[in-house]
Amino acid sequence: MSSWSEYLRKYFKLSKYGLGALGLIGLAVMLRILLVCLGWPLLDSDEGTWGLMAMHIAYRGEHPIFFYAQGYMGAFESYLAAGLFRLFGVSTLTLRLGLILMFAAFLLGMYLLTSLLYSKKFALVTLVLLTLGSNAVLTRELAVLGGDPETLLCGAFIMLLAVWLALSSRPDRSTRNQGRRLLAFGAWGFAVGFGIWSHLIILPFVFVGGLILLAFCWREIISWAPLCLPVGLIVGALPFIIYNLQAAPGKDTLTLLWKVNRSFGITQPPLALLLPQEIKGALLVSLPTSTNANPLCPVADVHLWQFDNLNAIRCTLVHTGWSIGVLALWAVAAWLALRELWLYWRLSRSGMWSLDERQGTILSFSRLALLVGSAITFLLYMFSPSPALFPVATSRYLVGFLITTPALLWPLWHEARLMKPIALRFVRLAGNIYLKRVGAILRRAILLGIGLVFLLGTVSTFTGIPAGPSLDPQHDIYVTQYTDRHLDVPETQALNRQEAYLIQTLVRLKAVHVYSDYWTCDRIIFQSREQVICSAVSNRLGPGHDRYMPYRRIVTSDPHSSYVFRTFSPMVSAFERRMATSPHYRHYKRIAIDGYVIYQPPS
Repeated sequence: MSSWSEYLRKYFKLSKYGLGALGLIGLAVMLRILLVCLGWPLLDSDEGTWGLMAMHIAYRGEHPIFFYAQGYMGAFESYLAAGLFRLFGVSTLTLRLGLILMFAAFLLGMYLLTSLLYSKKFALVTLVLLTLGSNAVLTRELAVLGGDPETLLCGAFIMLLAVWLALSSRPDRSTRNQGRRLLAFGAWGFAVGFGIWSHLIILPFVFVGGLILLAFCWREIISWAPLCLPVGLIVGALPFIIYNLQAAPGKDTLTLLWKVNRSFGITQPPLALLLPQEIKGALLVSLPTSTNANPLCPVADVHLWQFDNLNAIRCTLVHTGWSIGVLALWAVAAWLALRELWLYWRLSRSGMWSLDERQGTILSFSRLALLVGSAITFLLYMFSPSPALFPVATSRYLVGFLITTPALLWPLWHEARLMKPIALRFVRLAGNIYLKRVGAILRRAILLGIGLVFLLGTVSTFTGIPAGPSLDPQHDIYVTQYTDRHLDVPETQALNRQEAYLIQTLVRLKAVHVYSDYWTCDRIIFQSREQVICSAVSNRLGPGHDRYMPYRRIVTSDPHSSYVFRTFSPMVSAFERRMATSPHYRHYKRIAIDGYVIYQPPS
């Protein structure tokens, strides 16, 4: 092992920190590959659609720009999976392998960014925490659902390139490293364009990254930089631009996203009632879910402050306590960055601003920019209907908080200067040295506690210990909008076995054209590699939401198409009523298997 370390350090000029970073990234990759090989996370119909898009790209020559039947969420994940399908065949592992590679690149970007803004040692601590995660966060990193891994990857490199360009800039307009700088400007533009095509939740980090460039690189406006940056942006966003130039009125990306953000088509309470629910959902459910709190409680059990029983105490600590902690860390980190900026600004006014002080200003400004990016993300999310209506499912829109991890945790690693004025008041009682030691121990203990919670989340994902809330058998866990929790590996494997047996049964019965609900259709089409073709129906058995219309035409053109529903689906009772009242359906054969009911017409 030592010879490998010496080889890497000699030929790749890696420090011990660089080797540590590579080791942690490798560990993160292996951990996620192991989870996928165990069949986790649960593949739903949205992810099945991404897999079908990849199959159509790889084997039918299709070239979708966005997720089927949507004008947003760029199709890059499907293109990446299509290439892996061609190399290694179609499977859930090859579908998700591209996301694991993107996450590895994100970790590399975070190591470099944290090293620039803070220190290499702290960068390794950040990587340790990002390697771990609760089942909710790991699900977002591994499920092919569009936008999350690209937001992490592009957000990290948008900030990294902006900080590097600012730190390497010179007030005297020196042409040193001009070629590399122009390449970095182009790469920054490409990351912005590619991120916008993938999902517009990247915009807060585009904004703060742009502020860094405007504040410290404005002198390069007379160089080639103003050309390289927009060229990179156009190349990265080219699919996005092409689609929106051709989009019909009301079908452009911004209009569609506005409708999604405002939850158009969903009955909402009046604003006076909705606003408190938005704030509660964002603070007590979505924020803990997106920042690795574990184990989470059912949404119905989440209250601001409740100590009636042991479960209520745990829910209060996990949801309210964790959110208060995150907000407190944000406030302390922002205060420290602002205080440093104020000191540097005073020095600049006195005409004593050295190069080191300029670098310090850039670092403080960039640290604050990271925090502002997460604050904008959270505020935009909190004042939308999403956290009131679907607080768990839409917590994915806070995925950018992972980019802010080092900024949030820095006060716990570095001696907080904020505490010095407070500490001086107690010097006479305890002594300054003693107080500093206690403060350091307390800060490291909190950081260790956070790490243990992250580790608990990872262990719980594999083992199901501690157990999450019990599943209601009448609740369809595949209906992700209404889901209150994410499953662990044992629960997911049980559902995977049900699904595999369903597909085997349908193929054996030659019932390969079926009607079902949206959350069943595309996942069984993908898992059967299109041996089974399905068309979605509504709760009343009318036409449902089909993302790929050729499937509907295949099923509707077959007079012997069967019906498949989850056992406790409302469609089961609807179809039973139809069988009782309609002569055409009276002779359908009812076949009950584990978790599903099949209705097959007479041959």
